[in-house]
Amino acid sequence: MIALITAFGLFFALHTPLHAQWDLSNMKRQAAGKTVFQGLPIEASLRNKWPKEWEDQFQQRASRIITLQRENQKPSVNTFFENEKRSYGFLMAHVLGGNEEVGLRMLQARDHQHEEWHRETAGIDYYACFTLKHQMRKYFYFGDLLAPEYKQQMHLGAKSWTEEDPFRRPHYAYDRSPGWGPNAKNSWVDVRSTENLYLMRVTSVYLMAEETENNGTAASYKQHLLNYTKTLLRIGIGEWDSENYHGHSIGSLLNLYDFAKDHQVKAAAKTCLDFFAAAGAIKYWRGGFNGPTKRDYNHAQPFGGSAANLLWVWFGDHPSNKNDHWEGDEVHQITSAYRPPEAVVHLAHKKFAKPVEIFASKPEYSATTGHHSKSSAAYLETQYIAHSYQMGSLTSGTSKDGGDVCGFKLLIWDDARGAVSLQAAPTGDAAYPGSPMYKTGIVSAENRIAQQENLAIWLTQDGKSPWTWVIPESVTVEQQAGVTFLQADRTWVAVRGLGTSALKLDRKSSIRITEGTKARFPGHVAMLASGTGKHAFCGLAVEVGEKESHHSFAKFKKAVLAAEVDLSQLDEGVVRYKASDGKHLGIHWSDNPMNLGIRRNGVRRDLQDAARKLYDSPIIHSDWGSGTLKIEAGGTTYSIKESDFEGE
Repeated sequence: MIALITAFGLFFALHTPLHAQWDLSNMKRQAAGKTVFQGLPIEASLRNKWPKEWEDQFQQRASRIITLQRENQKPSVNTFFENEKRSYGFLMAHVLGGNEEVGLRMLQARDHQHEEWHRETAGIDYYACFTLKHQMRKYFYFGDLLAPEYKQQMHLGAKSWTEEDPFRRPHYAYDRSPGWGPNAKNSWVDVRSTENLYLMRVTSVYLMAEETENNGTAASYKQHLLNYTKTLLRIGIGEWDSENYHGHSIGSLLNLYDFAKDHQVKAAAKTCLDFFAAAGAIKYWRGGFNGPTKRDYNHAQPFGGSAANLLWVWFGDHPSNKNDHWEGDEVHQITSAYRPPEAVVHLAHKKFAKPVEIFASKPEYSATTGHHSKSSAAYLETQYIAHSYQMGSLTSGTSKDGGDVCGFKLLIWDDARGAVSLQAAPTGDAAYPGSPMYKTGIVSAENRIAQQENLAIWLTQDGKSPWTWVIPESVTVEQQAGVTFLQADRTWVAVRGLGTSALKLDRKSSIRITEGTKARFPGHVAMLASGTGKHAFCGLAVEVGEKESHHSFAKFKKAVLAAEVDLSQLDEGVVRYKASDGKHLGIHWSDNPMNLGIRRNGVRRDLQDAARKLYDSPIIHSDWGSGTLKIEAGGTTYSIKESDFEGE
């Protein structure tokens, strides 16, 4: 019977006229000879207003995305498990781009596991989280273009799916197989709960429970969503600032914002989106995304990972148009009425007095999804935003033994490419210069970082540790008196070994910077150094300059070479660096990174006080646990607070 319904659905998809209720004339219109894409109507109180110029630029980017995805992403669909994670998004772009017959036919293709796993949901895949994210937009936004029988099939499947909580609901296919499917996890919905997957699951279950009037499940998941939103405001994102997953979370929240009927849930979705946009705006810049980050996948910038790609759709700010690196989630932004607050866009465009230092605290990984709003900070971050670069670090450095935290990164101005990154770590493997990406043995040992504005001291508890930097090959490298100087378009970087050899440019190692046969960092080269083994610790001192701070590269080099470095207590993990301008930074090793000894101009930084601030700076501020975030940029002010969605 399911196969018969599906067959009829495919027949009508090819032979039934497009519906008028929400058809292509609603989805896109022509204005002054240009295509304007539209989201479903949203009440004014839940919309952030944008200047016409910004909206025009957004629509130009949207048209480019739809055109290029239609032209360059061959329509195809693989419905095994979660393989629709990108193809469904591209197929929706085909529909919007004029290739609606092929796009709709493939969007309604019968799922590969329609009987094996999805018998109880009318053959529709409501299991895999990445599939769910796209299923929601397919049903709620493109639903009136689908064959009536297929849309009804989706509705019937959703009604069965949400008649009780699908999470951990015993599944007929369960047979203790390995893997992540219902046969392995005995659930009607994906049990994975990394933050982006958690959001895909809870937003989708809520939307379909609300749609099918399974009110008990809807009420339960509404509470999940409200609790998540409160926790997010109080302690931040557990999967914080992930260059690989930040955008995937945004896609799910857009579904909730666009399609929820309950006003309080829509308001909560907007609150979450405002927060994710603000968090991303701090590190997004000119098509790049700076560190440090949780769940860093070592992508080369610009446009490395979902964060940079999806934030570009909203923020733009790149010297040339983007032609590739599509995530497949862009269609969610293009077909949504959501736009970030004006102050957040100014934050992304760095429209504030520079330089500025931002201190931030980050929660432990599962805190937000577990609704642990009273938990303490687990990471302490320093972010320095100058005119031509951003430098960010964690007191705890880059994670060891198969972790996924990138503890240090530099994002620098590039005239042609926007922003490019300089990645580094205490490792001898050039394929993993930032995060070890779940691989053990990559990072040599525990490491700690002290940062003061444009200065950083980085130590590792291994006196023989290798060090690797991966930098764009366009950067000029020279050495003088044991200091390695990097000269980019507008930024200058000096790296000084602390108990290590001088960095050595190794162009041959770029051959090893691959992922299989594909170049992992095309157009990049490695710089390598090793600890001498004469001390218990070794490390690097980094000083960064630009025209606004040092006037010329020659003056920058002179200033760096005049710096005073005290290594007399390196065996104890103590280093002092006095810059020529009198700035004095010191580090004193601690096994507890929340108690690292950091002295800035002779005053020890109070890290316990720092942990009581979610964000602390003139441009973005939030006390830990307060539930309020304030942004001031570009002459505008915006506050995000719990009362935005409470008490409705």
